[in-house]
Amino acid sequence: MKKGNSKITKNHIFSFFASSPKRKFNYRQILSKLPYEIDKNQIKEILFLLEKTKKIEQVNPGSYKLLKKTKSLEGILDKTNKGSGYIIQEKTEKDIYVSEKNILNSFDGDLVEFEMITNREAKITAIKERRKKRFVGIVRKEKKKIIVYTTGKKDKVEFLIINNKKVKDDEIVVVEFKRWRKEYPEAEIVKVIGKQGEVENEIHAILEEYSLPYQFSNKHKEDAKNLQNLQSKEEFKKRKDLRNITTITIDPEDAKDFDDAISIENKENQVEIGVHIADVSHFLKKGTDLDKEAYARGTSVYLVDRVVPMLPESLSNNLCSLRPNEEKLTFSIIFYFNKKKEIVKYWAGKTVIKSNHRFSYKEAQYIIENNTNIIPKEISLTSEQYNVENNLKNCIVLLDKISKKLRKERISKGSILFNKKEVGFVLNKDKEPVETKIKESKDSNNLVEEYMLLANKKVAEIFEKQKKQKNIYRVHDLPDDDKLIALERIIKKLGYRYSFENRKTIHKNINNLLLEINQTPEKNFIDTLVIRSMSKAKYSTQNIGHFGLSFQKYTHFTSPIRRYPDVIVHRNLQGILQNKTPNNNDLEDRCFYLSERERLATKAERSSIKFMQVKYISSKINKQYTGTISGIMERGLFVEINKNKCEGFIKVKNIPNDFFVFKEKEYLMQGRHTKEEYRLGDEVLIKIKGVDEQKKRIDLLLVEKL
Repeated sequence: MKKGNSKITKNHIFSFFASSPKRKFNYRQILSKLPYEIDKNQIKEILFLLEKTKKIEQVNPGSYKLLKKTKSLEGILDKTNKGSGYIIQEKTEKDIYVSEKNILNSFDGDLVEFEMITNREAKITAIKERRKKRFVGIVRKEKKKIIVYTTGKKDKVEFLIINNKKVKDDEIVVVEFKRWRKEYPEAEIVKVIGKQGEVENEIHAILEEYSLPYQFSNKHKEDAKNLQNLQSKEEFKKRKDLRNITTITIDPEDAKDFDDAISIENKENQVEIGVHIADVSHFLKKGTDLDKEAYARGTSVYLVDRVVPMLPESLSNNLCSLRPNEEKLTFSIIFYFNKKKEIVKYWAGKTVIKSNHRFSYKEAQYIIENNTNIIPKEISLTSEQYNVENNLKNCIVLLDKISKKLRKERISKGSILFNKKEVGFVLNKDKEPVETKIKESKDSNNLVEEYMLLANKKVAEIFEKQKKQKNIYRVHDLPDDDKLIALERIIKKLGYRYSFENRKTIHKNINNLLLEINQTPEKNFIDTLVIRSMSKAKYSTQNIGHFGLSFQKYTHFTSPIRRYPDVIVHRNLQGILQNKTPNNNDLEDRCFYLSERERLATKAERSSIKFMQVKYISSKINKQYTGTISGIMERGLFVEINKNKCEGFIKVKNIPNDFFVFKEKEYLMQGRHTKEEYRLGDEVLIKIKGVDEQKKRIDLLLVEKL
């Protein structure tokens, strides 16, 4: 018997495993099957090399089988504040958990390769693409090194600076990541923003942190101005003329762009209510540079002290804005109600309108509450008392009456009633917060919301009948089971007994819970818990319905000035009305991108609110406030200050009179000796200890339990 060539022998041995992938082999079995002489130690060495190169695996001592290769998957990493993360995949509803030890040297937003290590957990194996290369941080000079500590919550990184840039300690800078060495990721400083703590610098830091383009190029501005010639008398003739119909806008006091208006005609046998939306798609032509820029931005971003718009001002605040007493091009849905306030038919199409009056929410609310024509100077947009024309007053009263019926019907069908109080700020001329204000939805807000929901729903119903083309839907999946179980467990400890196990009664039970907590100290906390238990709403071509609204069909049609998906919806709806089928092959990819842009905008908005809270509280050091315990963890207590809704943290060591321990099962903090307890929703007296502007954190001291 002749001796075998080592290379041939290696391939020959591997062929045993490849041809029988489920079978185990040891060196004796292989030796008996080879048609030539070979030393047993050589076989063992080849088996060792095949195992080392991950072609086979040792299942028990001396016994091997073909290594089943784990399929390498791809996704976007969404890191948490704790250092772990979730991988988001385009065509998968559930995100996949990654622990901090398996996150590799990845940044938030990276495109990563990963392997599943259990059916619910993954391990990142490679960074495919750095989606984010620029970071914002604070300069610290340490010996001869310049280190930049990131200010973002998710990427807690210390960059070693490798370029010679003149900077000072505590300056906010933008760095660009270059490479990752063993000890430090290396970066270069590309921009110096300025001293930490100053409002303008901090807001610019947020803009840089979230890569928000806060300026338009001169070309984009010029392109936008040149679109004025698209509004002409010839264009008016092509549209349904509604300029003589009573039409109003209702918006916040400080609004500059008005993208929706409502009209009403009270006829003998029916009421006609029109929802009129700025016809942005008429001006923003698909494929132009301006259109590409709007798509890249995806959405307008509303920070505390400014708006980062999706469109240049000449479009958003002028040409497309439905300002009073100006002729404007709109895309409208008109609903025809019978005397029982039931919708009997609708009409959709391009229109021209002329708004009769601009109301603020406060002004409209005053009319609803008092059924009066008089707007007092305290709430007037002009700061002067004035009288509203009788037909405008009657318009608001009737719109409110019908909207309340629509709202009641929507809630009876399971639409979830969120009314979370949100904090706003009064800013001085330097844009520093001098006062807080609590924003809460009232009848005037609900009035506008109901008609916008009605229009969005109707457009989605039109889309659903079109099987030939893809369309954008606004979808909201069922809540995650684990989050619902956690919600049930926490509210039970607060004395609320609701079950969310039965899918048919989830809507009803959540609404009953939200109604029960309406006037309680823990309202905002439980509202937040319920919101966190929900799936994230997103854009998709696959219509799975909207859980939160309890709508089977829903889209976004009503805000094209500030949301790019609405622009696509307008184009698609016009295509349907004209019997044209647009090319929407890449629409699902666009939905995914636009959902991500929206998520990014939300994070930036929250970051600006948190900074303003910290800035506001920084002038209140040593002051005492009443607060509500809004969170409990091993390290201490989160407390929301009742007066201004700012949230701070009490370290466990600063809870007086005992050594306190977190009881996870009971979800409370308990004194080891006194057995004194602190629970979610408990009212406490706190003292402002200090703030950390870099970490956007408010530190509190506990004075006493109330």
